[in-house]
Amino acid sequence: MPPIASLARLTLTLAALAALAAAAQGPTAQAAAASDKSAHYFLMKQVQIIDHSQGPQGIPAYDLMIPTTWEFTGAVKFGQAVGGCFADMFSVFGDAKSADKSIELQLLPQFTWQYVDDPQAQRHLQQENQQGARVGLKPCPVRLPVHAADFLRQDLIAKYRKTATVVSVDPFPELNQIARHRLGLPADGTGNPGGIHTEAARARLDYSDAAGQPVEEWVTAVIVVRALQSGRGVAYDWHAIDVMMLRAPKGKLDANDKLFKLIAGTIRPEPQWQTRSNAVIATLYRKKQEEEAKQSAMIANFQNQVAQTINGVVANQQRGANNAAFGADQLVRGVQTFRDPSTGATFELSNQYDHAWLNGSNQYVMSDDPNFNPNGTLNGNWTSLQAVRPQP
Repeated sequence: MPPIASLARLTLTLAALAALAAAAQGPTAQAAAASDKSAHYFLMKQVQIIDHSQGPQGIPAYDLMIPTTWEFTGAVKFGQAVGGCFADMFSVFGDAKSADKSIELQLLPQFTWQYVDDPQAQRHLQQENQQGARVGLKPCPVRLPVHAADFLRQDLIAKYRKTATVVSVDPFPELNQIARHRLGLPADGTGNPGGIHTEAARARLDYSDAAGQPVEEWVTAVIVVRALQSGRGVAYDWHAIDVMMLRAPKGKLDANDKLFKLIAGTIRPEPQWQTRSNAVIATLYRKKQEEEAKQSAMIANFQNQVAQTINGVVANQQRGANNAAFGADQLVRGVQTFRDPSTGATFELSNQYDHAWLNGSNQYVMSDDPNFNPNGTLNGNWTSLQAVRPQP
């Protein structure tokens, strides 16, 4: 996930901005932006999730954008994941609510599993988990990779929404493309020569909330599977990322589809935090590899490769960010470059909307209406950004 380290590198994907449709004029109407189909813009602000586990002052861990009238809370919890896989040591949570609390977006931590297709190695992993459980250690689950749709049904819905009616479960290619770009993977196809496979799904649910009101909800996830050759077999390091839930009053979920994709496309880790947290995780895997070397060469090799993979994530993501400078890559991702004429700073925003402004107070507007001007319509002084066409 390439980070939003500063306002000079804001990236919003085509899937996230494919039809920015609406924040109405005035504070009250802005809260219902996504449901106003007649308007032509979104008014957004940037918020952060702060990690206090690495020091009392805390450091920014994740950035994302939400409507300006929404409230947001977030946290990073160390060592409190459901499972005991080292990759889940830093659990990231987020919760965004509309001003009237009727619309809510929840960001859940990633889930990690391990698997090897060699029966002897499987038994070793299971025995290791059993030994750890005796001294209070959480097991790193041993489980064959599943499809994203199966993860939604078997894990998320079964655990969090037992009484909900599952209306549909469908592929979510837009979220898959967002995830692949964040991971520095090619946008086309579902895999790559490095043995990484990704797929995304979205489930639509129907149920009554705690107050008895009928609501609808989307539940999403992207499954990332890394296949690692290890000894006589193949080992799998796999994760469920971009685990999110968007709830809205019944009949209003579809009106918030564009807003959901917009927010999803802006969720990015800060580079400093990612480097530090990945270093901690990789160190844990290396120590595990040293212990395993005395018992199972195959599992030791697996742990070592996982550590190397984690260290390579940042490099892959940086390559993905650097590729943004090329027109071909921008066309694939559906973005274009905008320039602030007063400072020369550049931003990547949707190529479907040629009209963008910023006001210097952490607020951004994009519109598909050539006659719209936020000055005089919205509070603040808005600077028009210049579209810079990508080079072929």
